[in-house]
Amino acid sequence: ESLTDAPALPATTLSKGCYENMFTGCKSLTNAPELPATTLAECCYLLMFDGCIALETAPILPATTLTNECYLYMFNNCSNLSSVTMLATDVSAGACLYYWLDNAGTSATSRTLTLKNQGVYNTIISKPDTWYYLPDNWKQGADGTTIQYDEE
Repeated sequence: ESLTDAPALPATTLSKGCYENMFTGCKSLTNAPELPATTLAECCYLLMFDGCIALETAPILPATTLTNECYLYMFNNCSNLSSVTMLATDVSAGACLYYWLDNAGTSATSRTLTLKNQGVYNTIISKPDTWYYLPDNWKQGADGTTIQYDEE
């Protein structure tokens, strides 16, 4: 619970469940590691930062193609989270974004969600509570929330 700075995680190719629950309950974590992986595997980041209430900025998620359950509950209960950048263009994998921001940013005064493009946002909000999930406080138009796009 007293860990504030995460160790480096330089892997660019991940295996099934490799970082699952890694920092769950690290309530003092303020500096997340960079996550340079571009090749993901099923459940690789599942619940990785669950309950990291001091975390304000999520590491950039550069993978362009998501896998089944890869970001499932990733930032669950990160109540002070105010910035997330997820650059995937293919979010069609099963439950890849299921509850990834559940109870996240609820104590933050503002939130910024950066996605690759408007199409990704539209896909995420098109099937709420099935494969995708974006809580109301992270949606366009929510008080204190900015949605931006990283189109090339």
